[in-house]
Amino acid sequence: MVNASVLLFSLLSTAGSVQDPTRPLAGGPQPVTEADKPASNNSSVPVVQAIFAGGSTPGAIIDGQWVTLGKAVGNYRLLAITKEQVTLENQGKRLILNLFSTFNDTDTP
Repeated sequence: MVNASVLLFSLLSTAGSVQDPTRPLAGGPQPVTEADKPASNNSSVPVVQAIFAGGSTPGAIIDGQWVTLGKAVGNYRLLAITKEQVTLENQGKRLILNLFSTFNDTDTP
């Protein structure tokens, strides 16, 4: 029993010198630069992150915002939702956003 106590004590005494693997690296946080900031919604195309086409209230998460049919996101209004894409409109111009990028067989060697 004495050997187990000595082993436990020696492990506990060295535990303070072991660095926590979840602790951030030395140097602290770095300042955020303009290149790190997301583009303004007014000048960029919205991004669709999720589509909920089923159910009684279809909607989508666009630019981090829950949007339902007829509602606005940025300068656009949500016109239509399918399970793979959303259709937005801004000043009579329609914009179709796909949830996933399309695959083209000619892209592969």
